[in-house]
Amino acid sequence: MLLAESKDFRNIWLGETSAHFGGQLTSFLLPLIAVTYVHADGTGVGLVSAVQFVPVVALSLIAGFLVDRYPPRRTLVTASLVQGAALAGLGAFQAADGLAFGQLVVVAAVIGVATVFYEVAYQSTLPRILPVGSIAAANGLHQATYSISTLAGPAAAGFLVGRLGLSPALTVAAACSAGAAVGGLLLRGVKAPEEPREPALKAIGSGLRYTWSLRPVRDLCVQAGLSNLHEKAFLTVFLVFAVRGLGMSGTTVGVITGIGSVGALIGSLCANGLTRRWAVGGVLALGAVLAALGLLLVPVVSHGGVYVAVLASVAMMVNGFGVALFNVFAVSLRQTIPPEHRIGAVTASYRLVALGTLPLGAVVGGALADALSPGTALWVVGLSYLVVSFWLTFSPLRAAHTLEEAQKLARRTDATADAGRFPPV
Repeated sequence: MLLAESKDFRNIWLGETSAHFGGQLTSFLLPLIAVTYVHADGTGVGLVSAVQFVPVVALSLIAGFLVDRYPPRRTLVTASLVQGAALAGLGAFQAADGLAFGQLVVVAAVIGVATVFYEVAYQSTLPRILPVGSIAAANGLHQATYSISTLAGPAAAGFLVGRLGLSPALTVAAACSAGAAVGGLLLRGVKAPEEPREPALKAIGSGLRYTWSLRPVRDLCVQAGLSNLHEKAFLTVFLVFAVRGLGMSGTTVGVITGIGSVGALIGSLCANGLTRRWAVGGVLALGAVLAALGLLLVPVVSHGGVYVAVLASVAMMVNGFGVALFNVFAVSLRQTIPPEHRIGAVTASYRLVALGTLPLGAVVGGALADALSPGTALWVVGLSYLVVSFWLTFSPLRAAHTLEEAQKLARRTDATADAGRFPPV
């Protein structure tokens, strides 16, 4: 089935596009509000950013349970409306008496909760509306949308606040949430899996055991968690190194980092085509290694003199290209491998491991920059990342030529996984 022929996919993808743009706009806007309107200190700004990610750890498994039990349309619409209402409330507070720091933190936390439920529902819906052969192309389009939003969202937030003020910026962000809600409303006929319903805690526990016991899914989780830990640690160190060691401005650092999204866009558009010549598992493993090599190039080119910014930007593009290759097929595999009644649980468990390492990576990166010099810390994190990026080369997934082959490989051990035992390595 061509993606253009699926009405459900078009509707949910347009809603996700609106959600992505609004999410990137909001993630930049909230810390900006903390600095310019609330006048928070550095710790306060960090708190506003951090509370948006805490729900990933706290609520991902619950979100997976709900997605497996109820039609995804309900979760998509509810999460979008809650996020829009939170942004509208922030605008109302600003228009009435001005914003207080506590109000900003609460709104950031509510937005983080809504985002967890929306993303788990969206990623769990694709394999229910598309055949296996179309999932990689759909995720390539999803990754491309994300890359474009990463570039455009912060720029749009800065422009709106600078030219029009805070209230119009919040209005645009709320409108994006409304667009996501409309996309969810148009998703009809996708029902919850017809499986025996377990009590909530038992269902969450069995879903987590299933995810961890199935070797291919476990390998994906471990690689994603290690990669994200190193990515966040590296970017934390790079910010310190670039500003203090190379004398770059914050704007220059932002541009260099943002250019990685260009590489990600290219990678997401090329990903599906690469599998016509190479195995899906091989492209997946290659993406992880390229992502690490891209970051390791940064300390290599740091002595590039007047060209250091350009060379670092190229290195970030290589990293973005590799990250996109990995993400497209990691998401496609975790949507393809589990049976329908396990998709929500696997999605939630994967996101818990993959995104839960981000705060730890930031702490590790900061500690290394303090304990060593920032330049030395870049080498340590980069080399460590390169080592762990080869994890998937030892996974049975590497031999899978197509998503269908990966699905058969995993489901041969499905009964063992459901029994809570590890399949043979």
